[in-house]
Amino acid sequence: MAKEKAAPSNKGGKAKKKKWGSSKVKEKLNNVTTVDQRLYDRILKDAPTLGLVSIATVSDKFKISGSIARRAMRELVSQDLIVQIGDYNSSNPLYKGTKSKTKDAQDAKKKDKKKKEKK
Repeated sequence: MAKEKAAPSNKGGKAKKKKWGSSKVKEKLNNVTTVDQRLYDRILKDAPTLGLVSIATVSDKFKISGSIARRAMRELVSQDLIVQIGDYNSSNPLYKGTKSKTKDAQDAKKKDKKKKEKK
């Protein structure tokens, strides 16, 4: 008697080779590194209306570099246009705009006025 061989099943097939060249590359941001008067005025006008003001949000909204955003935020604090609401860490504090429509920002503005009146 002849032995019958079972037909091999080709369920899986041969696997394709992995291609390593298809990685996604993030686009480079062309953020401004110098501030002209028009951009400065726009920052002073629009930044206080933001609900949350951080280095990332200022940098993204106005298309400026992070170091310029930090300097702009210091300027806004000195002019009382934004108020500090918390610390993410020592180098990245969080702020609220004093002209934002959120209730927290209005409460923070009132507290600052009361502190100044006491002094």
